[in-house]
This record gives sequence, structure tokens and C-alpha cells, in this order.
Amino acid sequence: MKKFKSYLKWFFGISLILLLTLIALAWWYIRSEENQLSGANTSIVDASQFKTQFGKLAIKNINVLAADQDSILPNQTILINNELIEYVGEDNNIPHNYTIIDGEGKFLIPGLIDTHIHPYRSKNDLLLFLANGVTQVATMSSWRGLYLEWREEAKRGGLMPRMYVAAGPMNTANDFRSKVYGLLGPIPLFNDTAKTKKKVAEFKSLGYDGLKAYSLDKENYYAVSEASKKYNIPMTGHLTPAVGLEDLFRSNQSQVAHVEEIAKAVEREFGGRSKIFYDNTEAYLSFLKNNADSIARRIKDKNITISTTVNVYPRAKQQDLDLITYLKSIEIEYVNPGILEGSVFNPGWLPGSNRYEVAFNTDPEGVKNAEIYWSTYIEAVNIMTLALVRNGVTITAGTDAGNAGIVPGFSIHDELQHLSDIGIDNKYVLDAATKMAADWIGSNTGVIQGGKAADLVILNDNPLQDIRNTRNIYAVIVGGKYLDRNQLDEMLESVRYANNQSRKISIDSYLSK
Repeated sequence: MKKFKSYLKWFFGISLILLLTLIALAWWYIRSEENQLSGANTSIVDASQFKTQFGKLAIKNINVLAADQDSILPNQTILINNELIEYVGEDNNIPHNYTIIDGEGKFLIPGLIDTHIHPYRSKNDLLLFLANGVTQVATMSSWRGLYLEWREEAKRGGLMPRMYVAAGPMNTANDFRSKVYGLLGPIPLFNDTAKTKKKVAEFKSLGYDGLKAYSLDKENYYAVSEASKKYNIPMTGHLTPAVGLEDLFRSNQSQVAHVEEIAKAVEREFGGRSKIFYDNTEAYLSFLKNNADSIARRIKDKNITISTTVNVYPRAKQQDLDLITYLKSIEIEYVNPGILEGSVFNPGWLPGSNRYEVAFNTDPEGVKNAEIYWSTYIEAVNIMTLALVRNGVTITAGTDAGNAGIVPGFSIHDELQHLSDIGIDNKYVLDAATKMAADWIGSNTGVIQGGKAADLVILNDNPLQDIRNTRNIYAVIVGGKYLDRNQLDEMLESVRYANNQSRKISIDSYLSK
């Protein structure tokens, strides 16, 4: 008996060691895959190599977007003293100790702001934003405090956009897989209202700028809402199937992360997706049109800000129906290879793993249904967007950069063009990417006037005449640091080179010859 007990003790000891080893291996594997899908394995470009002009700068003879964003002021002089705009006006009496930049024939606008990005752990993306005139971003997810470190680095003068960092995404899930991943992975689950409120307090103490609700059930949605109000931290994010428009209007949520969240809520009120597709789309669109303005007015009355991300859906449609052609049309060489290639836990962007590509079958009926689905979805989002603008709702330009097919930095110009193409005045479009976005974030940027932070973009052509001119960048100023076109091109080339050194899958077939 003693010998048997000894064997039993030995057996349980070995079993415990094996169990702990398996847990450790699982933890290591998840972390390894997480690093891969987040782009952490790609070489980081040393931003200090890009030498900027900083101190006392004077831009003369330049056309300036007026503070009301409604007109262009010709032949202006801008004085910049370190990080701040010191003077804007027609006075050409520039002090002798200022470095002069001739802006003749150029156009000055505030730095662009992307209010919805997902950089994962791809720090090189921050250079892509700068190279495209984006001087401030809002990261709508967190990664173990990494973005808080980046935000502080930007505050200390690092060459990167200013950052707004939301905690989350905050999810409720009770299945075993989600619980295991929540335990071992980077994103906690919010299944208990008391613990949810406690977590909100923790996020506040850690210094997050906001909270991102994602797939919360109704109880935990309201727990986040109550804690958001109690701890004075903004609540942003999604409306899940458990949460309707009336819940939004009763909550403390002050920002919705996508226009589509409003359209989906109306979709649920109509009777759900199964009732709409594929024979009832016109009735749904008519229902949405009839209700869009009244919904927009309530959003306006509640002072809720909506981030756009409207260009995601035409791009999703293209990826679904003709992924190869789509990949050839984007700036694929600048996409972090880890994110592009994906991992076991997260799809990439390439054929065989792209999540949009497999949304429908490739048979004729599947293609037909895909066309109906995406065309209806795109039109619904456009209808709701126009209603928001028509009723004076605060909208901010967000792109969901990092999401499949949405290239960081470049995506802001695609978003602005989409907004313009559906009929929104270019003044309002620029407002959404500058003044309204800055007001929502709470930053001292967004307009060009004395005392504001020197986050600016010099363009070669007038964006009020054609919004596509935001792509034609002559120089970028972030925190008073001046980057000319050559330096911006060097940034892009450095990111492209780092990506090429880290690839596991060739992208040569997708590059323009």
C-alpha cells in the first residue's frame, strides 16, 4: 500500500508538471502568434534618422485655410515658435532669427487626424501616418499599455503623431475558447458587472483617454456606462446586437466608432439581416431613409460624435469579389508583413486568409448575393452618413486603418475622397479630419491660429476645390518639426525596406510593374 501511494504521488506530481508545462507552452504559443499577427516581428525604423527643422520657423506667401475652414486666405505669413503657432497674418516683417520657408503657390491646412486606427504593435505605421499628413491619431484598442508608452513618447517630442488611446476592446463572452484566450491573451473579458466597473476604474488610473465598448452584453454595457460617468472617462465604441439606439441614448456613450453601427441598429429594428437579404433590400433602405433624419437629430441632441470609417465597406466588397485586383491597387508594400500575412489566431490580407474573401461562395449565385449584400450595406452607410451631416452631427474622419485592406496613413485620403464623392461639401469633410476631430479628442490643434499647436500640412493644391489635393503633400509639420517632401519619401522608403527584410511571403505579384 505504501508503495502504491508512492506511485500515486509520483503520478500526480508528473501530471501536474505536465499540465503546467502545457499551460506554459500554450501561453508561449499564443504570445508568439500574437507577436506575429500584431507585426511585432518586423524591424522598427529608427525615426531619429530623419532630421527636422525645429525652433523658429516662418512660412511666407502661403495660402492658408481660414479658421472657419470656409475659405482660403491668400499670401499669409505664419510664425512658428517651437511647438506653437505664434502668428498668422499678412505682415511680412519676419524677425531676423526665423528660418524662412517660401510657401508661394502652396496651401496650408491643419494636420489631419484619423480618429479610428489599429496599429497593433506596428510602430512603423506611425511614420506612415506622418508621411501622409496625419499628425494625430486615435487608437481604438489597447495592447497592454504599449500605446500609452507611444503616447508619452510623442508628448516628449518623438517623431510620431500625437495619440489618443482608448482602452479595450471591451467584450463579453462566455464560451470556453474566449475565456481561455481572455486569460492567456491580451484582451480581458467583461462578464461580471462588478468586475467591469472595477476595470474601468483601473483603466482611468492607468491614464487611458477613453473606453472602447465592443461586444458587451446589455448588463456590462450599462456597467461600463455607469463607471464611465463615475470616473469621468469617455465611453466610445460599438453598438452590439444586445444594445439598441434607445440604449445608446440612455447611456453615457459619447462617441460611436463607425457610422455603420447606427445603420446596423436600424437594420435590427427593421427585423434583422435575415429579413433584409436578399429579397427585401429596397424596403430596408426605404425604412432607413424614412428614419435617418430623426435618428440623426437625436444623436445631435445627445451631443454624440460619430467616427466615419465609411470607405471600409467598398473596400470590403472589392476584397470579397476580386481580392487579387484589389491587392494590386493598394500600397501593399507599406503594410506590416506580420499583419499582411496573419497568423493562426487572426486572418491576414492575402488570398487564402483574407476574412472578406471567404464571406461568400464563388459560385454565380454566391457572387450575385455578395453584390446585393455589399451594395445594400454601402448604400445604407452612405444614407446614414448624409443624414448625420444634414443635421449637423459632429462627425470625425476615421478609417479603421489596420483592418484588412485599409493601409495606415494612405487611408485618410481615401476616406476623405469617399465622403466628398457621396456629396458632402469639402469644407465639412476637412472639418471632420481637423477641427471637429481635434475638438473631440480635446487637443490644441485643428485650426490655424495663434496659440494652437503647430501641426500643419503644406499642400501643392487647394483641397477646398478638390479634396483629392490632400494627397499632394509638399511638407508636414508635427509639433513644430518641419519635414520636407524628401524626408517624407525617405520615411516611406525606410518602412518599405524594413517590411521587405521581414517578409515570409513574397508580394511581388501584387506590385505595379
